[in-house]
Amino acid sequence: MLTNVFTLALLAATSISASPTPNLPRDTLQPWELQRLYTHSPSGRPGNDPHLTLNATIHDPNTIPLRQTSTGTAVFPPSTANCSAQWLTKDDVPWNLEQPCTSIDYGVWTMKMVRPEGGDGEFGATEDFGLEFKLVDDVRVLNEQFTKTFTGSGTFKVGDNLSGQCGGSGVCNWGLTVKPYLVRQTEQTE
Repeated sequence: MLTNVFTLALLAATSISASPTPNLPRDTLQPWELQRLYTHSPSGRPGNDPHLTLNATIHDPNTIPLRQTSTGTAVFPPSTANCSAQWLTKDDVPWNLEQPCTSIDYGVWTMKMVRPEGGDGEFGATEDFGLEFKLVDDVRVLNEQFTKTFTGSGTFKVGDNLSGQCGGSGVCNWGLTVKPYLVRQTEQTE
């Protein structure tokens, strides 16, 4: 049993991506790609879902080398996560609340909605807002823990980089004008 657990742990650690990878300098990081951003505000009519929603798909295209192993170079592989938020009124918009995104194999993505400068937030949460993303890559390779934290942000506004339409009932849907929206990330140091 102990042998099986050890074999599984070793296999998982080296399968992060054990193919040989050249050491990449930090300044060669490709920006994250916000592949999808969609906001929805409901009509308010009886029988319709009353929630305002924001959904995003963020992708890190980078392969980040960690260390040499007997089977090649262990890396943090590229990752993609879906992030979402829902609220009912302008008083319960999750401003500045770090929310987990869908899980990934070797780390955690989070998203935080940021109130626009000078905005009252009444419509900002679906039409004028900022997003902050954080990726914590985390894995244990051959009894050594590797953790790297990256953050990046963007601002989004209807007419600038969001487009869509509102219906006669009051329902509005907005999405990215150009895809992907590139998010320049920086590595956080302790």
